[in-house]
Amino acid sequence: MNKENLKQDIIECIKYKEIKLDDYDSQTLYEELDYDGSINEIIDSNITIYYYDLRKWSVENYDYIEQAIDEGLVDMEHFDFHKAIQAGQYLLGQELAFEIIEELFEE
Repeated sequence: MNKENLKQDIIECIKYKEIKLDDYDSQTLYEELDYDGSINEIIDSNITIYYYDLRKWSVENYDYIEQAIDEGLVDMEHFDFHKAIQAGQYLLGQELAFEIIEELFEE
């Protein structure tokens, strides 16, 4: 997951929705984008789909995969390691998205 791509997508979404940052703080803006599903779509669109790249990413980010499993985001009955990695990337995406939104208010 590329933080810069994620940031550009979030900025484009804010512009598209004509959101004025003065009307929000970082928490309420994240909640607004989460409520209408925008942030989830942005994160989903930044998740890797190529198996090789997923495996490469998993080596240094296994803690996110374990967290996704612990949080029940992975179907353990029909376990698919690639989907587990994508669930880990989703959690990282949520974390990065919140960081990015906080950074927008600091700039």
